[in-house]
This record gives sequence, structure tokens and C-alpha cells, in this order.
Amino acid sequence: MKFCLYGNPTIDIIVTKEFTRIAYGGGVYYSTLPLIKYGFTVEVYSVFNVRLLEHPIAPYIVKSQYSTRVNIFNLEYTSSSRVVRVLEKAPAIYSWNSHKDYCYSVINPVIGEVDISLLKLVRVKSQIIALDIQGFVRTTNNSGVVVLKPSSEALEALKLADVVHADLEEALCLVKEYGDLRRGLGKVTEKARGIVITTSGSSKILVAYQGIVRDVEVSSDYIAIEKTGAGDYFLTTFLLKYMNSGDLLESIHRAHEEVTKWLMSRDRELHRTLTTQQESS
Repeated sequence: MKFCLYGNPTIDIIVTKEFTRIAYGGGVYYSTLPLIKYGFTVEVYSVFNVRLLEHPIAPYIVKSQYSTRVNIFNLEYTSSSRVVRVLEKAPAIYSWNSHKDYCYSVINPVIGEVDISLLKLVRVKSQIIALDIQGFVRTTNNSGVVVLKPSSEALEALKLADVVHADLEEALCLVKEYGDLRRGLGKVTEKARGIVITTSGSSKILVAYQGIVRDVEVSSDYIAIEKTGAGDYFLTTFLLKYMNSGDLLESIHRAHEEVTKWLMSRDRELHRTLTTQQESS
């Protein structure tokens, strides 16, 4: 099985109350991790720049489209909500920069680099499409801060994808015209192709399909130091579980468990790194 992923990776400046660090990131990067973990063939379609040579995703990028610009994001976790500021933005992915053979596709743009015309092209060449809605509802204000804005492209994307992930704020933006999350998810999925899963970092996940909205209770015992990429990791993990079992609820629970283990492992590594840096200074 070959998986083709679409989206531009990022260089992130992550700021919390405890530390500031620079890390490689991007939704498409975090979505590749479960696929690489299980040994699948992975191709990533994005815009390449030499500053991404050391990015862990670089070996998987099909290097066809280049740019002098790269995504550089500032992620601030100093309050109850995350603030994302775009310092530099890579261009959109061209339609010719797409896979040739039949593929399982994951579409995970960070901010508008995949448009509907490319998504329609990928649909024709894909057995399954899993999509994160974030890149279709994000824009920036005059200060470069990422804000959410409803778009007709986001609703059109729901008609093309088999599995869609959104966090709570993105889902609220997606259904803003309905004024209510559950009612809105019910309405938009009446015309959607597949499943829409909303995660909020709490113990409840919402699943909507064919106008039906269900609550799924999951364990929320662990609170991560840093949650960047959790939804992206969840998307492909859920896809793999669901493709294997066909059981929607079981796949959600198992994906949530794996994401939690991944967050715990990353937090331990981050703690070791920060401790080493403090001791050496």
C-alpha cells in the first residue's frame, strides 16, 4: 500500500511558559509518522526549500516544486488557547505536483496550499482520501496571526473526502452559519461523502456522517505538555485502524490511545532535552 500526502511542512518556533524552542513541524509531517511507523510506502507532495533539508520529512518529499519561501510559524502556548503567527509562507502546491499511480491519499495543508482543483485531481487518482480541514478554514489577519474563516472550499472538500478531521474551533467555524455545532455537523454531513470527526482535546469526540452526530467518550487522563500535531497524528492513525477493522468506534478509541502514547513519548523526550540543556548551561 502506498500513501500520498499533500501539504507544506513547517519550521516552528514554539513558545510556552516554560521554554522556547525551534522544531520541524507541519500537519503533513505529523500525519506521516504513523505511516512510517508501520512501514508503509510514503510519498509527500509539497513545495521544497533548502531550509527543509534537515526536516525529518525531507526524504519522503517528491522534490518537483521549489521555492525561495518556506513556512515559518510562531506557535504561542502562553495562555489557555494557542496563537499561531505566520512569519513566512510557502506558495501553493501546483496541480502538476501530484502522484501518478493509484494511491491512498492524505490531504493536510496548513494554510491554503491545497485548493479544490488539486483536491479534485487527487480524488480521481485515490482509492481513499483522508483530509484535515485546518488548511481550508485558516487565513491570516493584518498582523499575520492565523484566524479561522468559513469558506465554500471547506464545504466542497467535505464532498470529496472519505474521512475528515477538525478540531473543535475548526468545526465551529465550518458550521458557523447554523449557530450550533451538533445541528451544523448534522447539516453539512448530509451532503458530505464520508465521516467527519471532531476532536477537542477533552474526553469527548464527535463523529458525524450522513446527518447523524454521535458522541464518543474516550479516556483523557493524560494532559500533554505540548499538543502540536495530535490531530494530524490522529487522522492517519484512525484511517489505518478503520481500513483494517471497519469498526468506527473501535478505530476511534484505538487511534486516541495511540495518539496519547505518542504524546507521552514526545513529552518524555522533550523533558530529557530541556533538562540536558539546563544542566549544560
